Formats: sequence, C-alpha cells, structure tokens
Amino acid sequence: MNLPILPYLFFTFFLFLNVVVLPSCTNQEEQVTINQTVSAPVPFRGGIYRVPLRSNPTTLDPAYVQDIYGIALVHQLFNGLVRFDPYLSVLPDLAETWQVKEEGKVYRFTLRENAHFHNLETVTSKDVVFSISRLLRALPAPAVLPHLLKIVGAKEYRAGTIERVQGLAIENEKIFTVRLEESHAPFLTALGMYQAAIVPQKEVLRLGNEFGSYPMGTGPFRFMSWEEGKTVRLKRFDDYYAGPAFLDEIHYKIYPGGQDPLVLSDFQAGALEEMAVYGNRREKLSEIKGLQWFHRPSLSLFFYGMNMQHPNLANPELRKALSIAVDREAFVNKIYKAQFEIARTILPPGMPGYSPLNRMADDTPEFALQQLEQSIGKRVKNLPELEIVSAIQTPLVEQEMDMIKGFWAKIGIKLRVKYISDWKEFEAYLGSRDVQIYRYAWFADMPDADSFLHSLFASESPTNFMGFQDERVDQMLLTARGIVEPVRRAKMYQEIEKKIMTTTPLIPLFYMNVDRVYQPYVKSITVNALGAHTMPLNRIWLENAPPGN
Repeated sequence: MNLPILPYLFFTFFLFLNVVVLPSCTNQEEQVTINQTVSAPVPFRGGIYRVPLRSNPTTLDPAYVQDIYGIALVHQLFNGLVRFDPYLSVLPDLAETWQVKEEGKVYRFTLRENAHFHNLETVTSKDVVFSISRLLRALPAPAVLPHLLKIVGAKEYRAGTIERVQGLAIENEKIFTVRLEESHAPFLTALGMYQAAIVPQKEVLRLGNEFGSYPMGTGPFRFMSWEEGKTVRLKRFDDYYAGPAFLDEIHYKIYPGGQDPLVLSDFQAGALEEMAVYGNRREKLSEIKGLQWFHRPSLSLFFYGMNMQHPNLANPELRKALSIAVDREAFVNKIYKAQFEIARTILPPGMPGYSPLNRMADDTPEFALQQLEQSIGKRVKNLPELEIVSAIQTPLVEQEMDMIKGFWAKIGIKLRVKYISDWKEFEAYLGSRDVQIYRYAWFADMPDADSFLHSLFASESPTNFMGFQDERVDQMLLTARGIVEPVRRAKMYQEIEKKIMTTTPLIPLFYMNVDRVYQPYVKSITVNALGAHTMPLNRIWLENAPPGN
C-alpha cells in the first residue's frame, strides 16, 4: 500500500499525548501478577447502548451538521475516505489505498471492494465525486470547504461558472484522482473531517433536503428513527466493510437544554451506559462500584464569544476589560472543581502553533477599570447592560453566570442572562445582529490549527459568530495552508493568533478534557483527543449488561 508520509502536525500532538495524557482507570482494584495468565474476555454480541445528548441535533446530513450532537451520530452512520485512529494518525477508511504524486498535487484513491451503503448498493467513484462536489456548493459553507477549494476548478464550480470540477477524475468504479492547484499540507487530513463523509448520490438526489432527517451512509450503524427532543435510534449494519458491530442498537436519549440532574439520575439508575463528568458528578457517583473513568486532554476550547459588530461591544477596550476582569483560577477551581486547564490563548496545548507567549492577562479588575476609564471616560458609569446567551441552563451554569456577573460588576458592567434551550433557535440567535456574548465550546474537527483559527475567525466562516473581519488575517490563513515546512507553518499560526487576540473577540476560559464515565459492563472503550463524540461505537460491547438495557 503506497501511503503518504504522516503529516507533520501529528508529531507535536504525539509529544503532547505522551507527556500529559492520564491513563484510563477504574475504581476496581484488580492486580495481576507477572506469572499469572489472563485470558482476554470474548466479546459478546447484542444489547442496546444508550447515550445522552444534551440537545437535539439540527440535522444528520454530514455536509450541514455544525453541532456536536449531530457530529456524534454522523460518526456512527457515515465513513470518509480516511479516518483518525485514537492517536490521530490518518488511516484508510473507504479508500483502501492511495498514492500521492507530482509533489503532493495529485492523489489517486482506490476504494474498497466490500464497502456498501445501508441500502446495500456499492460505494463507487461517482458517489465520492458527487459528495465532494456537493460540499463545494453547500450553504452555509462547511468547515472543510477551504481545503476542498484547493482542487482544480473547485472555486469556479462553487461560483457556478462551470458544471464539473475539473480536478476530480474517475478512472473506473473504484479508482479516482484528485488534482490540486498546488501542494496543500492539510488536504489528506481534512478528508478525515466528518463533513467529508461519503453519501449515496441516488439517495441524496431522491430525498433532497429530507436527507438530513433520513440519513443513509456506510457506517457500522444505520438510521432507524428520530423523535425530536426524545431519541434517535440506530441499528447495527451487518454488511459493514469492517465487520458487523457487537451492539444491536444505539439509542441517543435527548435532554433538551442539558437537564444534567436527569442525566445523572438516569445514569445512576442504569438507564445510560455513559455520560460526561464535570462539576460534582464524580462525588455523586462515588458509591457506585466498578465504574470506568476516562480522562484525557482534548483539542478544544471553552470560551465566551463577543459580537464585535454589536454597538454594545464595538469598543475593543471594553472587550479587553471584560477578559482581564475574569479570575480564571477562581472560575475553574470553584465552578468546575479544578477539572480543566485554564485557557489564556485560543489554540490549546498540543496543537501546532500553540504558544504560551500569546497568553491574555486576567484577574486584574483595577487595571481593566483603568483602561476603560481612559478609553471611555466618565461614560463608564453609563455603559449599557450586556447580555450573554447560553444553550444550557443547569444549576452549574447558573453558578457560572453568577460568578461572571460578580467579576464584571467590579468594573461597572451589568449582565443579564438569556437561555435558549432549543439548539436550532440558539444557532439562529448566534447568527443574528442581536447576539452580544455567547457561551460556546469548540472541538477541533481535525488536529490542525486551521480547524480553530479559520473556523472561528475567517471572514466567510459560518461559525464566525463574533463578526471578526480582518483582510490581513484572511490572507495569512490562506498562506499558512500552503506552507509545508512544519516550523514555518506553526510560526505563521502563532502570528495569526497574536493578531486576532489584539482585538479580543473572545474570552478563552479553559481547555476542555475528555472526561467520561462508563458503566462497569461497557468494554473496549477508546477515546481520542477530538472528543468522545467522535468515537465510533462499533467495537464497544456489553458484558453481563442488566436485562432490558
């Protein structure tokens, strides 16, 4: 198999994993002597796996999914040409082999012979070309789009001036080539993003906009039903190319607006197989024996985004003061029990381009007030009340909001909180002119700084809810994509981050971890640094699960 050399961006990440990842652990005290022979348990086939979703997905069409809830399902229903393993290496998926030619400008892919869609039709080169071409005209623009626009003719196709992408060529049903305008370092990695999943041309054309409600892919599980606000049910696909999954079904139980106390009680009652761990959940679960606890850093950021176009937040000194006034140590230690690493940069540790030298100052309200008075003068006493919007309303979030109100009261800022528990309404509000400040968590779609900086700050990005506009930053982002040499590329992203942060479009608060707890009978768990929501569940199996699960 002729595979390309692993992209440079993983080397830094491997170092990060080796240094700071904590091993998975369980509260079961089991010791095995060196001379003792331990036979691995035989996986059991069967059972229903129940997973909580904190909100209703907006769609299950991978080309249009932008929320973490839909992403979790896409990873069970679809495959891309390539995939990431738990260590974020690029591995074959629907593409069994590929060759890289002409110094990285041409990719020749060979599809698997035994890859089928859920209607049992074979995956062909036509489906792949259709899937990529469809993404090129998707609105809003998917995060993977900038990488696909490197394909010859892609820009003209998106603009509608041509009706076929010249850089996509079909040799036969199983072999096709992709020609780029120039060598593009992240291209192969970008094909592992969930949005680049391959969809069946016939079904998409037949269903049109309804495809997002009745998805069909090639993944280990196939779609069964979706009762909005309640549950999404998936069933094992027996003809999956890598072999059938062990689980019979997956039931995603939806808890609109979070409903964390109900999630916790359902898990305690054995009605869920897993859930996220934060706040005081660990203490509340301490009496249940045998639970499996997983912790590892992730390429993610929890932050407050600020709409720079809103009149109340147009002043950069005000935005800077809001960030400086936050005591991040108190915030993380008191509200989140010191579970997360404090964030003072946009890029998380382990991401190429991360630099602690770009860190923001914090917990200096006196300095923040001084800066405000210098820039605004006496009007500081007459500043309008600000609004922050959250998609989640739980006791923990309410405590968080009370603490933030206290921080900002020290510099004369009043704050009101708006809760929108329906995710579609929340996203619509973020895209409106009315949004001021919003709570948000961002997980990288791939282990590359572009997944943060372009997705959140590029002028044309659909997830740039901050209204950040800077032609120089846009140009630097384009330049960075064309840099192959790792040190130069990382340095460029450091410069981009530094330039963005001078205007303070967001308030970084902490880098999120993958913290999850599983029932004792859940086996073969693997979690990578892109988040637990990206983990395919086809290798999970249940040992001695309670009846009727």
